[in-house]
Amino acid sequence: MNQILSMNNEPDKKQDKNLQSNQINTQQKPTYQPNDNFTQTQSKPSQNVDYNDTIKRANATSNKAEISKVIRIFCVIIILFGLFLIGESTYAMVAKRKKVEDNPKVYPLQMGKETKITVETEHPIKEFSYKWNEGESVNIEGNGTVLFETTIQIPNGNNILYMTITDFNGNKHNFHRQYIFDSTDANKPTIDIAISGTKLKITATDDVEMDYITYSWNSEEATRVDLEEDNDDKQNIETDVDVPEGQNKLTIIAVDAQGNRETRTENVIGDTKPIFDLLKDGQNLIIKAQDDQGVSRIVMDIDGEIVDSGEESIDLKEVSASIPVESGTHTIKVTVTNVNGLSDTKTATVEF
Repeated sequence: MNQILSMNNEPDKKQDKNLQSNQINTQQKPTYQPNDNFTQTQSKPSQNVDYNDTIKRANATSNKAEISKVIRIFCVIIILFGLFLIGESTYAMVAKRKKVEDNPKVYPLQMGKETKITVETEHPIKEFSYKWNEGESVNIEGNGTVLFETTIQIPNGNNILYMTITDFNGNKHNFHRQYIFDSTDANKPTIDIAISGTKLKITATDDVEMDYITYSWNSEEATRVDLEEDNDDKQNIETDVDVPEGQNKLTIIAVDAQGNRETRTENVIGDTKPIFDLLKDGQNLIIKAQDDQGVSRIVMDIDGEIVDSGEESIDLKEVSASIPVESGTHTIKVTVTNVNGLSDTKTATVEF
């Protein structure tokens, strides 16, 4: 039994030797010498791959976040830089605009005791100021106009007028002019207008001496009438003018010998007087009147007795009126007025 058992054990030992021999051979002829890390990687491939992928993804996400942050910061810097450039450009434009200057033209016109100042500019005027000598300054709003006019009273004596023109860009331009004025005639002339038949009569009067008058209809060129040298009345100028038909604007300027002037403007309707006839029909006085603009009123005076159509306008282009008159000789005076205020009067002695 023991022998059998021993026999059974022998192959085992031999096999162990062979196994040991194989192990030795294996150790003596390695193809390469692996390290522990490689052995771990090969022994647990799935776990290490997932870990590395996770690390890579985390690193990638972190890198993207950093890049995005850098881009945002860069965009903010660009925006701020752009705003800075816009601000600089706007300031440059404003600064450049403030440097744009104009050379206003000043035209003074002395009119006796007054001087008319006319200013022409390219840039709107914000303010016009003036003072005499070192006196107090007077400021007048320019209201953004490029054609400014004002009239200033001239004091007696030798004086200097200082003027300053300011535009909306803050530019100021200074001017000055000397005035020597010494006169006792400081009053302006007066202007009167009256109807003279189918014309207007213009009369200009001064307390010392007149020089000339001008009159113009609407925007037409003015007509000048001078005081005649041989005229004994130096204080008055008179002239009759025709009135154009329709609505008109009449401008009259009167200037005395010292340059003082007065201006008057009136709206005048060009018209003719109404036309009318006086007729007798038995014991009746017949009045037939007509006017192309319209008859407004008829007033009859028969031997001092007044018969009036009234203040309310008749407003008819043709009117026929009949008034009974007692027998005898009567003095009759009839006045017909049209809607524009022009009137005509006739007087007659009639036997009834």
